[in-house]
Amino acid sequence: MTRLNHLFLILLAGCSISTGSSGDPSQPGGGPDGNPPGEGTSSLGVPDIACVNSPDAGPPGELRHTASALITALGSPRHRGLDLVTTPSASRQLLRGALSYTMADKALEDEDVQLFACDAGAWRDLGTTRSDGEGRFSLALEGDARLAVGMRDLYASVVGDRTGARFLAYVAPAGTRLFASDVDGTLTGAENDFVKTVLVGSESSVQPGAAAAFTQLAARGYQPIYVTARGQQYTDATRTWLAAQGFPRGPMMLAASFVTLPGGDTVEFKATALGTITGAGLVLAAGIGNRATDVAAYGEVGLTGDRIFVSTSEFAHELEADLAAGRATGFATYGELATEALDLLP
Repeated sequence: MTRLNHLFLILLAGCSISTGSSGDPSQPGGGPDGNPPGEGTSSLGVPDIACVNSPDAGPPGELRHTASALITALGSPRHRGLDLVTTPSASRQLLRGALSYTMADKALEDEDVQLFACDAGAWRDLGTTRSDGEGRFSLALEGDARLAVGMRDLYASVVGDRTGARFLAYVAPAGTRLFASDVDGTLTGAENDFVKTVLVGSESSVQPGAAAAFTQLAARGYQPIYVTARGQQYTDATRTWLAAQGFPRGPMMLAASFVTLPGGDTVEFKATALGTITGAGLVLAAGIGNRATDVAAYGEVGLTGDRIFVSTSEFAHELEADLAAGRATGFATYGELATEALDLLP
């Protein structure tokens, strides 16, 4: 995004987006193959375990602080969980997220949050933790408490008012192949579509054929992971849009900062995020984007030009040097990507 549009996001962030972090944000899940909620099959036989409804966590409890009651009364919840991506060999799985309310993203501090995981279509209580002074929470799973191999729904429920947020855990064997994709301008119809969503509430358009191409890749055994410099306060809005457009289910990585400026900051965020995947022993087989920053980030985590695919429909001039030097492979349409470039993958 341009610096001007990032400024608009700072001034008006969230004014027209409902994140859906309510007491019952029931979103039917399912694998790339269209399996119903319960247990389907994801990439390379990794089970896709989804629950339709939010967990029955019981009635609201007591908020610990008077200030918390005031915050919850100010506006809608904006809670989010941060998707976990790891392997079963990891000795510790850290589930993280943040609790907040209103379009100003006001943190809910020092309050209890109960975490759940979906197993065979039913919710299992993982334990309760407490948010810190910035509304962030974490819960470490070790030993037998760790989540088994699978892509599964997780849920964070605020004990004090039972609002909550759904997120994902993706636990896959070392060597599992993933492909990464940017979102804005790569999957949305244009780079600034989401800015318009924030400003006036319009629905972001989608790149023709993108969802079908991603579904094709998933069917070949490549798990998608969506990496975007959007702030984490837009987690639910991003996940809901991807599902509505027919993209295969997969973990997402969003920036911790409210705004990540284009250029070096974006490259650093994406390369660091993707580095956690390769560092865990998973294989990043390809990266899809639309900007020079995508090429740079994918290059930093070891992808070569024949594994970095960039749409030339909007930023052809910006990408000229990378394409000429062989640092990326261009495509004009997703039909072209699906029938030509992606066929080069093993």
